[in-house]
Amino acid sequence: MSKYENFSHAKTKIRYHIIFSTKYRKKCLNLIHDDVISIMKEAENKNKNFNIEMMELDKDHIHFLLQIKPTETISNVVHYLKQISTYYLWKTHHDYLTKYYWKGKHHLWTKGYFCSTIGEVSEQKIKQYIEKQG
Repeated sequence: MSKYENFSHAKTKIRYHIIFSTKYRKKCLNLIHDDVISIMKEAENKNKNFNIEMMELDKDHIHFLLQIKPTETISNVVHYLKQISTYYLWKTHHDYLTKYYWKGKHHLWTKGYFCSTIGEVSEQKIKQYIEKQG
């Protein structure tokens, strides 16, 4: 992706470090790591309002470095990623996820999330930090 996004009346580079965790901090992501990554990339391909620059998973949380269009909200992007991934992960790993969550409730992620903006100066530090999380 280019350094800046060009729109008809604006040039922007809006990037965020976002983290969200599994519900109850259940350590369930290791065995489904590859599927989580592929589902998140597929979600990115279907929604052109954001770009995943980096993504790393730990056993109970996920880190993103996202570039988001100025017309999109962070909460919409986070909600979209959580909703799509929860749906498809439960569809493909139902038996595995029922070991961590009740059968009637298709939980995976907490309601909350962490988000901070990043500037040009801290980009390398953020990338190094995210890389060390995986």
